[in-house]
Amino acid sequence: MSKLSRTEQIIAEKTVCVLLVRGESPEGKKIYAYLAIRADKLESFMEAQKQGTFFPEDYGIVLETGEGEPSDEVKLKMTQEYGFNHDAMLDLGTNTDKAHDLTSNLAVFAASAKDQKDEE
Repeated sequence: MSKLSRTEQIIAEKTVCVLLVRGESPEGKKIYAYLAIRADKLESFMEAQKQGTFFPEDYGIVLETGEGEPSDEVKLKMTQEYGFNHDAMLDLGTNTDKAHDLTSNLAVFAASAKDQKDEE
């Protein structure tokens, strides 16, 4: 995996990604969390997920959590307050290469999202 260019690093440090993370509690129940994380921390967050039990708050700010799947009310809150688009989510899984690609292409994604919003 290549290192980010200086410009990419600056953009990544100033960009916050909102993630919907799904997993299991220590008791085996399905859980979810919305996490706001700086883009430059995304790869290390993905690595931590591969290791098993970890604490999302070590990598960003936990915006919302719950058991099962997010309710329609929670989804609406995430959309209204943080601009989270559930229909356009990227599934990163625990793939650090995808996280790196996302981080290094933030300027492209931002321009694309702006163009899409302008068309609406």
